[in-house]
Amino acid sequence: MATAGPIASQVEANFNQACVSLARHLHDVGVIESTVGRRVPVIVHELEYYEGIARRTEAANPSVLADDFTAWVRNG
Repeated sequence: MATAGPIASQVEANFNQACVSLARHLHDVGVIESTVGRRVPVIVHELEYYEGIARRTEAANPSVLADDFTAWVRNG
């Protein structure tokens, strides 16, 4: 466990960053809007919601697009 813990944490951090980067790229090139028909936020989450989830979701989306969700996480 002493070795697996730090490695698992690094894998999780890299995976989260990859998810944020992919979502942001899909927004930037217009894939999400053209597929869904409008701008919708990508929610990057786990089984529970907390500040880190709000920050990742903000980073994954254009400005203000995920504000309703992040406000709910922070105030709910």
